[in-house]
Amino acid sequence: MNEERVSQIIEKVKELLIPILEEGGFELIDIEFVREPIGWVLRIYADRETGGITINDCQWISERIGTVLDVEDVIHHPYNLEVSSPGLDRPLKTRKDFEKQIGNVAKIKTTEPLDNQRNFKGEIVTASEKSVTIHDVSRNAEVEIPFEKIKTAKLDLDALFNK
Repeated sequence: MNEERVSQIIEKVKELLIPILEEGGFELIDIEFVREPIGWVLRIYADRETGGITINDCQWISERIGTVLDVEDVIHHPYNLEVSSPGLDRPLKTRKDFEKQIGNVAKIKTTEPLDNQRNFKGEIVTASEKSVTIHDVSRNAEVEIPFEKIKTAKLDLDALFNK
């Protein structure tokens, strides 16, 4: 299955999933559709606005989206459906993700070097429409990183647990 088809499936799932999540008071964190040793896996990460999602919540979401996906016949071959919480090492993707973590340390990798650097680590200072600003430990200075240049971003769990 090509990347374009995978993207189409993810977009269709997102379209069907958003109303279900809104009904239950959840927010969508991420959707992955990946080939793994067990076969294709549709993985949905959801959370509550206030944080914290239970196994029962995941089951509730899974039952509803599973039924809708079967009726709509979005995926034409066998796959496994997983619904889970994003966990502490969840990816930071949106302005809201970064705003929730202001004051915590993040590790950010960029798609291309910014001032000859691709890996950044620092305390999240602010998040705007287009970028996040961190206090970078290696430079001991504030660095603004545009969202479109971020390849991956996660909280630094070591820093979180050693506060």
